[in-house]
Amino acid sequence: MEETKNTAAIVLAAGKGTRIGQHLPKALYPIVGKPMLYYCLDLVKKIPVQNVYVVVGYKATDVKGSIRNEKINYVYQEEQLGTAHAVELALDKLPEDVREVIVFNGDDSAFFEVSTIRQFIKSHRDSLAKLSFMSTVVDVPSGLGRVVREEDKVVEIVEEKFASDQQKLINEVNVGCYIFDKKWLQSGIDRVSKNTSGEYYITDLVSIALKEKIEVNDFLLENKDEWRGINNQEELKEANEKMLLRFVKQKEPTVFIFDIDNTLIDTDTIKKFVSDNLVKKLIKPDLLKVFWEEYDLSRDRLGYVSIPEFSDSFAERVRRPEFSEEVRKMFYTIPFNEFVFDGVNDLMEYIDPKGEIVILTDGDLVYQPMKIKNLKISKYLDEMFVFETLFHGLEDVEVIDKIYGGRRKIVIDDKITNLESIKNGVKNSIVIHIKQGMYKDLVPKDPNFKADFVAQNIFEVTNFVRTLY
Repeated sequence: MEETKNTAAIVLAAGKGTRIGQHLPKALYPIVGKPMLYYCLDLVKKIPVQNVYVVVGYKATDVKGSIRNEKINYVYQEEQLGTAHAVELALDKLPEDVREVIVFNGDDSAFFEVSTIRQFIKSHRDSLAKLSFMSTVVDVPSGLGRVVREEDKVVEIVEEKFASDQQKLINEVNVGCYIFDKKWLQSGIDRVSKNTSGEYYITDLVSIALKEKIEVNDFLLENKDEWRGINNQEELKEANEKMLLRFVKQKEPTVFIFDIDNTLIDTDTIKKFVSDNLVKKLIKPDLLKVFWEEYDLSRDRLGYVSIPEFSDSFAERVRRPEFSEEVRKMFYTIPFNEFVFDGVNDLMEYIDPKGEIVILTDGDLVYQPMKIKNLKISKYLDEMFVFETLFHGLEDVEVIDKIYGGRRKIVIDDKITNLESIKNGVKNSIVIHIKQGMYKDLVPKDPNFKADFVAQNIFEVTNFVRTLY
């Protein structure tokens, strides 16, 4: 997770929302019984960002009353002179140690996932850009700001009322979520000019940066369902329907079932770490070849590597009884958390409230449970099943079916043959093949078998799971 102690969030919530109606400030219109603004602030809290500034204006007392949170800082925009003006007012209030500023629209950020915003932050930092903005591709871009490109490079963002007929055909739109280097933002905001409608638009900062040859990072939101522009009663109705569906799916009894090796942790890299760092300290060079030969023989004998069995057999083969204990200790002290794949924690955090999380794996009943319990992600796990004979027949797979009955089961594994067994023996299962590690090119027994989804990494698994919720 990206560090955010020097990050501030500015949430824009001063607008009237005249196209929805004048009954409430726009940010307070309800989505499934909660103000739009609630979802945005909940998102910011979970990222987490501690320095939060909400810009209020129209019916400010109502907006502030709906939040009731002393950790929120308020900035009053007396005249609604546009998004850049609102940001400028908030900038003056930020602490000196803030180096990075994220800007959200309080009225259309309800559907963002926490993991998406964290990826956005990482993308911004990796790019070393002074400004990052988020875009997505929609079927009907009417009413939205268009992202104009030349030779695939962003040249400007144009609001629809200022767009040419040709630009209105563009279906890549500005989402309205930005990340700025604070120092650059302080200098750039002063150069935003009032447009013909009498407002100062934050989108003009993109053009200003590009003209100054300042790096601008564009982050494409691939799952367009995570963003919805809400500007009229019809769009508000659609947002309520979409959020209601999300709540219903979140309440469905779902079990997320993971293998551990090369699914959640990089076992191939662990083996290299053991070879390069640990084994050489313990074993003389002339025994290295024998060490790995016996390791592979253990896998051939059992179908997996049993650390107790391998340690004993290696010690016996080289006639060094003390190796039996020393090899065990070597494996048991591996820093497993260093080998968890990128994105695993975000995936666990996302699915945690949506169902039970279960580890289902094969291996010995010492090393595998020890490995799992020492992972930081173990706090998300509800159950762990380690079967020595898993997938050698249907018996152990059927145990899972009996335990979880008719509940929906989403199964993620790097071995396609395991998923094949699950699909054949477990009812109501969705199987995801994550193609990473030494078994990524394993073929199923039935050449016609296909997983429900194939992912190259954990991030792709997360994106697919989001489509289910």
